[in-house]
Amino acid sequence: MKRADLEKRIRQMARAAGAEWVYLGGSRHAKYRLGGVMILIPRHREIGEALAAKILKDCERALAREEGQ
Repeated sequence: MKRADLEKRIRQMARAAGAEWVYLGGSRHAKYRLGGVMILIPRHREIGEALAAKILKDCERALAREEGQ
């Protein structure tokens, strides 16, 4: 999966849940804050499907945690 597509998908998930998706910087990984959780995305053009699935799952958990509060 392309990194840009992954970030776009997460941004859409955050917008739908009403959560904040903020870029924090980083050198080897792009650091984002989704709600209160730090999400790291490697700075490669292509991200393996297994890693992309794990990142999306982590984002879903973070959004579920935000809804539960």
